Amino acid sequence: MVTSETPETSATEHQIGGIPLANLVRDFHLPMVKFACTLVNSPVAAEEAVQEAWVQVLKSSDTFEGRSSVATWLFGIVKNTVSRHRRHESRIRAHEVLATEDADPLSGRMHPVGHPDAGHWSIPPAKRFLPEDQTVARELVEYLRTALDSLPVRQRQLIILRDVVGASAEEAAEVMEVSAQAQRALLYRARGNLRNELEKRYRQ
Repeated sequence: MVTSETPETSATEHQIGGIPLANLVRDFHLPMVKFACTLVNSPVAAEEAVQEAWVQVLKSSDTFEGRSSVATWLFGIVKNTVSRHRRHESRIRAHEVLATEDADPLSGRMHPVGHPDAGHWSIPPAKRFLPEDQTVARELVEYLRTALDSLPVRQRQLIILRDVVGASAEEAAEVMEVSAQAQRALLYRARGNLRNELEKRYRQ
């Protein structure tokens, strides 16, 4: 049951890795809910999972040893909390990361290996991606949210970790339980698909 009381009300004296727990709630609660939404079927279930995760954080705050970043630790707890409610689901399979038959979302839009400008755009993003005023900026944020929601679950999770939370490649791979190579491949695909979705909505 989701309550109106936030974990912050009982976290004023707790610290994790030298960071007050209230500050962690302030900075990570919404990203954690967003992440949980990719794992469950409803926003309510996601909020419940994160509330339960914060309870677990409070109980185990003294056990944090700093072997990973606080962010990695928090998102790991969210994932484990959700997993306890979904034990019927199978573990991650390789084809969820990058199926060889999938089309490259950026095919023909970046210079290939061997080209002097390899890794750079051959067809640059539309100029409309550069907001000129607050109205356009707000429009871009709304399009970004819609485009993010359209991505496959695994890709959406990784974008949240890498580009919203700011987790490193190693931290994201740890949370996602994938290899470094798989993380890079999935992130490439996720960012490419996100760009394509944005350009669909911005196409004049």
